[in-house]
Amino acid sequence: MATPSDPLASAVETFSAPIEDLIIALGQGLAQAQQGLDKNSIQTQEAIDTNPSLSQYGLQATWYQFPTVQMQLKISLSISQDQAPATSDASPSLAAPSMLHIIAQPLSANFQTHFNYDGTAATQVNITIVPVPPPMASNQVGGAPPTMTQAQVQTVALASAAPFVTTTVAGNKVPATVDGQGNALSLIINFNTAARVWYVLQYAPSNAAVIPVVVAVDDATQSVRIIPQS
Repeated sequence: MATPSDPLASAVETFSAPIEDLIIALGQGLAQAQQGLDKNSIQTQEAIDTNPSLSQYGLQATWYQFPTVQMQLKISLSISQDQAPATSDASPSLAAPSMLHIIAQPLSANFQTHFNYDGTAATQVNITIVPVPPPMASNQVGGAPPTMTQAQVQTVALASAAPFVTTTVAGNKVPATVDGQGNALSLIINFNTAARVWYVLQYAPSNAAVIPVVVAVDDATQSVRIIPQS
């Protein structure tokens, strides 16, 4: 029995649908699967870039992609016709043209039993989906250098609400090298070329009990996002 959390609990079998809707549904399912893979890679990359040890090695998360997806559909096809109503003063020859629709019926066991359908009479539709690179604006260049410098990133990060341990030198706020408990502190600044985001980390290399302070700085907008650390 399906549970309330089961996605199939509210599913209703549909015996027929326009073939274009069927193809769209297939593409949307594939897109959602790809989105799940991409989100996992993004989370992995952020975990690397915000880790005091891993971030020093230039590691990159693995990205997965469906290079080609081939689908073979066994369906029954039928054609329906919509006739647009003609105006009262129009002659039959001037009536609006009819619209034809191709209706697909997936060959589930339920469909074949209900309609006593012989599966050997089915139509096979082959669909191939391949990824293509997204359109790129003229000002977008892969691997382009960042617009901010490390000094600018540090200034923006330290001016944020993130609890960096700082000191003042010649009137400027700079990262402290030691916290109030005597722990030596280090500051690391990394730039992720793919995400166009800077990561600023302050941590105590010799004391793992000290919770690191981590922020992400957008290279284009200079907006700051504080990344909580457990």
